[in-house]
Amino acid sequence: MSLKKTKPPVPPMPPTPPAAAPPAATDGAAHDAREKELESELHSIYGETEKGATKPDMTKLEQARHSTAKKILVGLMVFFAVLAAIAWAGVFFFSGADSKFSGEGVTLDIEGPAEVKSGELATYALHYKNAETIALGTAQIEVRLPKSFKIQSTDPVSDDTTWQVGSIAPGKDGLITIKGVFIAPIDRELDMQAILTYRPADFNSEFQKVATKGLKITGSAIDLAVGGPTKVLPGDKVTLTFAYKNGSENSFEHLKLRAAYPPTFIPESADPAPADTDFKEWDVATLGPNAEGKVAVTGSFASDAEGAQEVKGQVGFLDQDDAFQLQKEASFSADVLKGDLVTALILNGKPDAQPIRFGDMLRYAVTYKNTGTATLGDVELSVVIETQPEGKIVRWNDLKDKANGVRKDNTITWTKKQVPSLGRIGAGEEGTLDFEVPVLDKPLAGVASVDYQVTAWLESKVGTIDGDAVQRTAKTPPIVAKMVSDTALAAEARYFNEDDIPVGSGPLPPMVGEATTYRVFWKLTNALHDVTDLKLSAKLPPNVTWSGLSTVDAGDLKFDASSEKIVWTLNWMPISIKSLTVSFGVVLTPTEDQRGKIATLTEGTIFEATDKQNGWPIILSAPPLTTAAENDAAAAGKGRVE
Repeated sequence: MSLKKTKPPVPPMPPTPPAAAPPAATDGAAHDAREKELESELHSIYGETEKGATKPDMTKLEQARHSTAKKILVGLMVFFAVLAAIAWAGVFFFSGADSKFSGEGVTLDIEGPAEVKSGELATYALHYKNAETIALGTAQIEVRLPKSFKIQSTDPVSDDTTWQVGSIAPGKDGLITIKGVFIAPIDRELDMQAILTYRPADFNSEFQKVATKGLKITGSAIDLAVGGPTKVLPGDKVTLTFAYKNGSENSFEHLKLRAAYPPTFIPESADPAPADTDFKEWDVATLGPNAEGKVAVTGSFASDAEGAQEVKGQVGFLDQDDAFQLQKEASFSADVLKGDLVTALILNGKPDAQPIRFGDMLRYAVTYKNTGTATLGDVELSVVIETQPEGKIVRWNDLKDKANGVRKDNTITWTKKQVPSLGRIGAGEEGTLDFEVPVLDKPLAGVASVDYQVTAWLESKVGTIDGDAVQRTAKTPPIVAKMVSDTALAAEARYFNEDDIPVGSGPLPPMVGEATTYRVFWKLTNALHDVTDLKLSAKLPPNVTWSGLSTVDAGDLKFDASSEKIVWTLNWMPISIKSLTVSFGVVLTPTEDQRGKIATLTEGTIFEATDKQNGWPIILSAPPLTTAAENDAAAAGKGRVE
């Protein structure tokens, strides 16, 4: 069926605004122009073609053509989108929310006591569980134990502290049991940690659970008690006991017992024998289940002891580094009654241990006093001197004793025969005896490096009290004098060396206002013990400066401007190095007031160090160095300033 061709309607013209009436002569031309303008607008709206082009036929409707490939592509996209949506919907519908893996259902706990006793058996259980709905394909548990925990058994058995658990089904759990003993100091806080590493089924990633348990050592299975007489007199024989016991079913090794005495107690023997010479340490190789042991120490309190005297004991384990791990400490207090005769031994003005050097004089003073109300009679005083090496340190032939005590071997004794006042000492009376004896000048030839020392103590005996015969004895604590190393210092200033070759410069004799350079030499020798923390220093006078030139065998030499000192330091000098030399230049510019005088180049030289063998300080000094240059023969007589 065809459509009847019709001419499209002409749209209505918009109203024309009124205009001023044109002149009558131009009405026709204006109307023609308006009609042409209107026709042009209509052609542009309704598609009049350009010149030569075909006009579209507006009387027919035509269907647009589309690409077949594009239709297929769009269809496939829609199909797969629908398919994916159906698959995800199926997963959520059939699996449900409970089959998701979150990891929160995997748990690990450490079960066991938080407070334990050192030495007692302790049991800890590692409880693991899989509360997830998905199985764990692989699982491993590692336990990090305190260093002080000694494993005795595990279930399941493991060669180390790692267990391969394997697969854990949903809802399943398990236990790993560890039994052991803590060997740790009292009140020590520790941590135990367990790590569960696992991989859920159908997962490619590993996950971990960590459990930590805090522990505290609140006591020990080892017990200790210290005992002895509650009241004693100075000089009376006293036996102190240290009793230890294992209160557990376990066996222990490498225990150590330690004793600490008051300064007034003088131990003389022990059963069993101690591990040292001071009766202060005993080694207990093994202590079986519920076993016990005892150490007995026999000695006496010094004559000046009075009042409560506390004795302490400690028992502990030695760990793998031989460090002492305290397990139990105990103490005991004895009441020492005031004695009638109080004595003391003093060395070089002090009653304490002290260092000595080769060639020193040992100056001893023996003091005694009757502090009671009774008269003491037939008093005998003896000083015992022991040396190491035995009998070779003290030069007995040079002994000086004004009281003329009787010497037998290493003991000097005074009685009323030598000191009449010892025959009768009334209440409040006192006295002093002095003597001195030197030690050898140098180390013994052919004797390897040893710890030379001199140990001395005073023994007293009272024969009668108010005429009644008694046998009361007492001792003073020993004074130990240890020999420090034989370090020696030599300091000199020279203008010429030993071959008479100048090592200085400038006028000689020195002249006012002119600079003269001298060379200072410091030399250290040492052979007995290693020494550490060495330091040499000397201050320069105002008109002397450091030249900056120096030679040093070892160590560090510098000028400290703030203190105006030349300082040399070295951290260690072993006995394999017999000597060290330091030299440096100093420049003297004499002033007018020094004319005709010997000028000072350095103030006194001070040497400080520590004897590594016994820890005693070493302090040496050398006098000031001057232009006299005493050891420089070529410069002799040329030291006065001109």
